[in-house]
Amino acid sequence: MLSSSRTRIVLIILALATGCYGAASLIAEATALDRPEFPWDLSKGSPLVSSGSEWLGLLFVFRSDLAADQVLAAALNAIQKGKSGGSAAADDEPLRTRLKRTVAFAPYDAGLWLSLALLEMQRDPNSPTTVEALRMSYLTAPNDARLMPARLDAATRFDAVADPDLKELALGDVRIMLTRSPAQKTAVVAAYRRASSRGRAFLDEATQSIDPAFLPTLRS
Repeated sequence: MLSSSRTRIVLIILALATGCYGAASLIAEATALDRPEFPWDLSKGSPLVSSGSEWLGLLFVFRSDLAADQVLAAALNAIQKGKSGGSAAADDEPLRTRLKRTVAFAPYDAGLWLSLALLEMQRDPNSPTTVEALRMSYLTAPNDARLMPARLDAATRFDAVADPDLKELALGDVRIMLTRSPAQKTAVVAAYRRASSRGRAFLDEATQSIDPAFLPTLRS
């Protein structure tokens, strides 16, 4: 009899836990934002819409995919504000911590890696964290055209292409953007205009080897 009572209690606890999990998941699904698209040019326009209520972060253990969407939106907001002339120092430290925690649970998410690289770049473009996060965004989604404009801009605006591996990975983006995605040629030109001297030299060399006819347009 005692064993039967214990079994019944265990089953009730499991049922309650399952019900709580399902309810929390439904709440998260209903209140969280859709995954934001990565903007082609984060240096223009206004910050994105609100990234949702902070309490949704508490539901991370229930729906890590929704938590990733939320923190990506928050990171893009912070990056947008920083590029618009705001400060990207201590105020963003909690977000950096949250973003690093999230990407540790979703290391396959190239958008999270890229947003981490861009956020870190506002503080120190040459830090190991910036370079490694940018590298991971390439390795996890080398052919994702949606990320290429912002990724190429990040790789060339400072001196990330001084790293041989990143230089080779960025070359792959340039090749795809110039040969398979003509609409993104304008993004290559935009990256060239914002690039460092090393970044411009890289884009000159890459364009010369991939599409020499486009070189005058690049430099115009």
